[in-house]
Amino acid sequence: MKDMSYRDKMVILVISIIVILVAGFFALIKPTYSKLVEDTNTYETTKTEWDGIKQKLDAIPGLKDQITDTYKTAKSDADIFVNDAFGDEVNDTFDTRKVNYIMDQFIQPAIDESNLKVSGFSFGSAGTVNMEYYYYQPNVVTYALLEAADINGNYAETLTDELLVQTTIEEKETAELLGQNIALSVEGTRENLMAFLDKIKEYDEAVLVESVNISDYKFNGGIEEGEPVVQQVTTVDEAGNEVITEQVVQAEAAGEAGLGTSAMELSITFYNAKEIDVPDLGD
Repeated sequence: MKDMSYRDKMVILVISIIVILVAGFFALIKPTYSKLVEDTNTYETTKTEWDGIKQKLDAIPGLKDQITDTYKTAKSDADIFVNDAFGDEVNDTFDTRKVNYIMDQFIQPAIDESNLKVSGFSFGSAGTVNMEYYYYQPNVVTYALLEAADINGNYAETLTDELLVQTTIEEKETAELLGQNIALSVEGTRENLMAFLDKIKEYDEAVLVESVNISDYKFNGGIEEGEPVVQQVTTVDEAGNEVITEQVVQAEAAGEAGLGTSAMELSITFYNAKEIDVPDLGD
């Protein structure tokens, strides 16, 4: 070392410093740099994920409003099928007798107020019923000569237009509802029958009078010769109010006017769907 020149010593010193720096880089700086690169990548990935999550979080208030609006619209549309005749208990009970009792209590006032005499009252089994669409089905007639004569396609276009509603509705799915049928055997006058049907019509919920079979459509029954018959006459006064008065009609005229009675068979079906639950939005 003593024989080395100053220049050689400086070269060795510089090389030693470089070696120390390189060794320090590989021993300390490179791992730290690698960790920094790794952490940077992790940060970028996490930030991207967070941006996506934040975007979804920011959309939650709007989604809540949209769900609430959709619920309100659906509830309004479905209210017609939430039938008070069944009450809230029907969807919560599996006891047929209880369902029949609820239906009996519901329809009895309409029977009483219309003065129908009931001789038979039976319930069908409550179950699912397909709600079919009501629509006009045109009677489309076509044959080979007609099609051959339709060289401009006018008839085919007319058929397409006529069948548009039927074709469109046939593609739609039908919904299932709870259905309960009531069969009534009654006797009464024409006025009794119409009063009862008016009461059924007053129900805002889903109800359908399936059939009305009248034994004596002239309503001449129950009138004995010489017996006076009291007829209720409805008029409207100057204020627009209905006024009901009674008028006595002799038996012969009463029979001709159809003021007697007849036996009748009525079939009525009530429909029901469970009310839509209020969405739980975690508020």
